[in-house]
Amino acid sequence: MGCVSLSADVTHGFASRTLPHSAPLTIRTSRLGATTSESADRSSLTIPAAGNSDLIFPTESEIGDASEFVSQPTALSPARPFVKWAGGKRQLLPDLLHRVPQSFRHYHEPFVGGGALFFSLCEQQRLDGKAVRLTDINVELINTYRIVRDRVETLISLLSTFKNDERFYYNIRALDLKQLDPVQRAARFIFLNKTCFNGLFRENRQGRFNVPFGHYKQAQICAPNDLRAASFALRGVCLEVASFKDIEAACQSGDFVYCDPPYAPVSRTASFTAYNGGGFGDEDQQRLADVVRVLGERGVHVLLSNSAVPLTYALYRELHVEEVLARRAINSRGDRRGRVPELLVAAGPLAAELLARRQVGSVAAATIAE
Repeated sequence: MGCVSLSADVTHGFASRTLPHSAPLTIRTSRLGATTSESADRSSLTIPAAGNSDLIFPTESEIGDASEFVSQPTALSPARPFVKWAGGKRQLLPDLLHRVPQSFRHYHEPFVGGGALFFSLCEQQRLDGKAVRLTDINVELINTYRIVRDRVETLISLLSTFKNDERFYYNIRALDLKQLDPVQRAARFIFLNKTCFNGLFRENRQGRFNVPFGHYKQAQICAPNDLRAASFALRGVCLEVASFKDIEAACQSGDFVYCDPPYAPVSRTASFTAYNGGGFGDEDQQRLADVVRVLGERGVHVLLSNSAVPLTYALYRELHVEEVLARRAINSRGDRRGRVPELLVAAGPLAAELLARRQVGSVAAATIAE
């Protein structure tokens, strides 16, 4: 397996670290000018063991050769999330973008999920010249991000052979990940995400994906231009499987961290946080709040989103907290979906910046009223 090394002139926080990567990259400090050199062998897309041979991946000869590097962004598609994600932030983006610090050093997301804020910042060119580190504990999610970044054309070719069929779905869901190569795993992940119920990612205690078939009349399993645009945006980005607790060692003063953890449930029966078979409970919420405070005290810009419930109000009462309304559609019952309150929490210099903005806005409003 290749690797990418981020040298000290890119970011001190990543210095002297070797980061896992599916292909060697040469990174420049300007992200738009980033160049890559890839030497990894193409994944052998062979059919796994007998028993599922009528409903699994085609052979390499059926896919054909593919040029992996997308040298230019597509003019048709903006960079945007290529997976559906429970609690995704597309509805909340205006509120988040309004609270991004005016200037910051490098960017970190320890719960990348669908990456809505990352892709929006890319489109606005606000990440140019900055190192970017996106992490998650979901191994299959990070593998998929890496394949989109490094082997998007082979991924597109493979996904284009999949079909929105219930029998096909359950055969793909039942495949043993140990028998699949990284490209096949990424294709499986995107296919299940696009065709499962509500786009949920949920695992049982054995770590097996267990969301049922979604029964959609139409499902966009493969969106080539969206995948190519995402691939271009991800060039030069560090992608790691890591816990949020590792963020303390990865960033320093002046960096910007956005945390979008599994939300604290509004009730004990409303939790969809079992993304890795282990869940994200109250103790994890407490540990995350501790990390946010430590980073803020260190001079790191921190922005966090979470549900507006007594637990989160208590955890972040000493920080800058604002309540906003966001549209949520995770409930299986349509009459229980709609705009719900959420918390946006700021720590470090970002908290002072947002407070100053509010004061300036209040003065301007008072002046206009006079």
